[in-house]
Amino acid sequence: MSLLDEVLDLFGWAPPPRAQPKSSPAPKPPSAAPVPPAPRPAPAPAAASGRPSAAPAPSVEPKPKPRQKREPARKPEPRITPGAAAVPQGRSVAETLAVVARVAPQFASLVFTRNRRVMASVADRGRALRLNVAFSAAPDDVLVAVGRLFTARDTRTRNRARDAVRRFIAAIPGEGAPARTRTRSVAPADAAHIARLQAEFDRVNDAYFGGELPRVPLYLSGQMRRRNGHFSSSPLEIVISRRLCTHAAPAESEATMRHEMIHLWQHAQGGKPDHGGEFRAWARKLDVHPRATRPVKWLKGGE
Repeated sequence: MSLLDEVLDLFGWAPPPRAQPKSSPAPKPPSAAPVPPAPRPAPAPAAASGRPSAAPAPSVEPKPKPRQKREPARKPEPRITPGAAAVPQGRSVAETLAVVARVAPQFASLVFTRNRRVMASVADRGRALRLNVAFSAAPDDVLVAVGRLFTARDTRTRNRARDAVRRFIAAIPGEGAPARTRTRSVAPADAAHIARLQAEFDRVNDAYFGGELPRVPLYLSGQMRRRNGHFSSSPLEIVISRRLCTHAAPAESEATMRHEMIHLWQHAQGGKPDHGGEFRAWARKLDVHPRATRPVKWLKGGE
């Protein structure tokens, strides 16, 4: 031990140990080489008998299934609406007019129409006949009844002809079912007024229109304040103010009925109801005010 070591040992200090050099790791042994797979044995040669070796069976692909043909969707059959059946072909205009002329030679012309509300009417001051096209297939007796309906002077003959024509119209497919209907309730107190107006309708129809105007429903209305009456073509009806029947002077409601009958005649002729020259001519015949509004004679307290 040297003197320096003794001095250091005296003070209790020891030198740190010296670091040992690191040894290098041992080399890894080389890995073994992979062993290749053993080769497949070659096919044996053909036998000496001379038979060829069997060839491998060819692979058969599955055939695709044939597609099933879809049947085309059937179109729905068209519905047949009642009354939409075509009218069978009948006589021509000349042939139909010739049958009517047996009892009504004054008709110089005939027009077939599609109007299903007014099936038969006259025009041109009684010289032209207007019939629905369904009458082209009508029997002779029905066409004769049409002629008598517009020309007979006695009421009995005219009523019989009207009944025959109505029976034929009722048998036409689709008739009797109007396109639009309205249900009105008739108050018991209105029955007497409606009967009086119906009597006026029948009287004027026979005296001035030859009975050609169709009978339409008559009603009274309590909601009319500015009008005395109203004619409607759809639904076909005539409405009279109830106040005119109960609070006006006698014959005021009958005058309004005649006014609306002129509009009904205009509709029956295929025209539009108005207050033109044709209306004013009829108004003079029927003693009716020629305008839409007219002064009314009210009873005391009726206004």
